[in-house]
Amino acid sequence: MTLPDGRKLGYAQYGSPTGKPILYQHGFPGSRIEAAQHHDLGKQLGLRVIAIDRPGHGWSSPHPGSTLLDWPKDVERLTEHLGLEAYSVLAVSGGGASALACAYALPPAKLKAVSLVCAMGPPDIGMQGADIAHRLGWPYGIRFAPYWAGRMFWRTMAIGRLDLSEEERLEMLLKESRTAPEKDRDIFDDVDLMRLVVRSNSQAFAQGYEGVWDDGKKSSKPFGFEVKDLRDDLEVQLWYGKKDVFVPPLHGVQIAARLGGRARLRMEDESHAGIQIHWRKEILEALRDAM
Repeated sequence: MTLPDGRKLGYAQYGSPTGKPILYQHGFPGSRIEAAQHHDLGKQLGLRVIAIDRPGHGWSSPHPGSTLLDWPKDVERLTEHLGLEAYSVLAVSGGGASALACAYALPPAKLKAVSLVCAMGPPDIGMQGADIAHRLGWPYGIRFAPYWAGRMFWRTMAIGRLDLSEEERLEMLLKESRTAPEKDRDIFDDVDLMRLVVRSNSQAFAQGYEGVWDDGKKSSKPFGFEVKDLRDDLEVQLWYGKKDVFVPPLHGVQIAARLGGRARLRMEDESHAGIQIHWRKEILEALRDAM
């Protein structure tokens, strides 16, 4: 769709076209393609999953000079464009800041629930429990040394090797996955899912690197609002993995604490990938039931 200022906002729809709408906030890096993993479950559960490219990702135009709180304005215009009267928000990983901004700013009469899955909270929570790469990369690397953070990403991770073809990156990703924990082998041995990961990240960088790093910077500095100020009647569902070393479970604990116990926190014996994939049916069912 075209926004009032002429920018394009890219989105894709999965699941049931007539189902309950879920506004999907992709990870970092990520794109609308990421939510394709929910297509079959969405049809089964009667959910319409609407995944939106953030500025500078996929089909969405860059939005230079924007802040985190500009994002819910774009999201609201999309909901009006689609004629949605009620909806929920689902975010994974690096989409946490965008989802919290939506929770804070979208119309209370229409936003029914928010679900955060291994999602990043405000940067002052810190990264205790994360591995060294994520402790250094977030928030300090992406905010203050994006060149070096990007260099590490491009050189060491399969999804960051944009100098390779998608098939070469897929092959590299499948080789990397051989070191995955036994409990997660079903995830990383799923060639179709890994191909989806590669395609989604190709779309994240379809317009270059600037949009992705700008997105990271917005999430790694003060949000412009406090989590505790989310409205009292909004259902917030939190799903975190005890073994997650990308987004440590501390983020779920702290978000719940800042909401004064109003959030429903689930802490499972899972990794970053495991909580997203092994629990996706339960996550979608809980969000559906809250609408």
